[in-house]
Amino acid sequence: MEKQAKTYFVAVVLTLLAAFFYALNSNFAAISYAHGADPLSVLTTRIIVGASGLYLVLRIKKVPLNLSRKDKLAAAGLGVFLTLCSFFLLSSFEYIPVALAILIFYLFPLLTAIGAWILDREPLTPVFIGLLILALIGLALALNIGGGNLDLKGVALALGSAFFVTLLMLYTGKLVKGRDSRPFTLIMLSATAVIFVVADLISGQFLLPNSMVGMAAYLGVAVCYSFAIIVMFIATSMIGPVRVSLFLNFEPVSTIILGIFILGQTLTPLQLLGAVIVIAAITVAGRQKTAIAARE
Repeated sequence: MEKQAKTYFVAVVLTLLAAFFYALNSNFAAISYAHGADPLSVLTTRIIVGASGLYLVLRIKKVPLNLSRKDKLAAAGLGVFLTLCSFFLLSSFEYIPVALAILIFYLFPLLTAIGAWILDREPLTPVFIGLLILALIGLALALNIGGGNLDLKGVALALGSAFFVTLLMLYTGKLVKGRDSRPFTLIMLSATAVIFVVADLISGQFLLPNSMVGMAAYLGVAVCYSFAIIVMFIATSMIGPVRVSLFLNFEPVSTIILGIFILGQTLTPLQLLGAVIVIAAITVAGRQKTAIAARE
């Protein structure tokens, strides 16, 4: 029992670290934009480094990477959703504060539940519907709708990112079906890297930061993203994906705090209240999911 408690504690700490480094990666992306980079160049480097890092870890841990041709093609196809999700989210940072973009993005657990209800007829409980309404109210407060300073393009990009990650979650769940998700993730990341490289070639440019600060942030994006992915998978192997997804809700909190100290992107008290409501609704919904999974 003591060993289980220690394992659980370590896994929780690792998951919170992953959430923190995901948040740090988002803030570094915004800094690199301010110094001349663009979402496409940032994402290309981030994905290549992330895929390479995951591959090395899986080889070191001797994780079997053998997938059928059908599974490889399906995982590569899901890389399209990952590409769109990543590009939309990082592009939204150019128009709205990073904290608000991440807050919108983190509606995806609720959207995934709705998608499962539509596609698989999984029931929606009255409590969940109430949490969804509460999250939307909180989001309206956080975005300061009616305040006149809302950049709709940034909001639309963040919503698009949440939509595509919802599709990614739904169809990845169908593809993996209880199997080890890491080989599938590696294929998805590799396919996404290829797509971004092709996009770079088509665009004919690869914008890098024009200062040392910008370059440090640019490289920081790739390092933080890679570290977060690797640590997240280690934690998942210890306590399972459902519990890990619950503690990853620390990312929006980290993003808000880091946005204040790193980017100087402060939120009004009303916006902070809205953010708290959204995060609380998502966390409660996650706890419900954890409880259901434990019963099953």
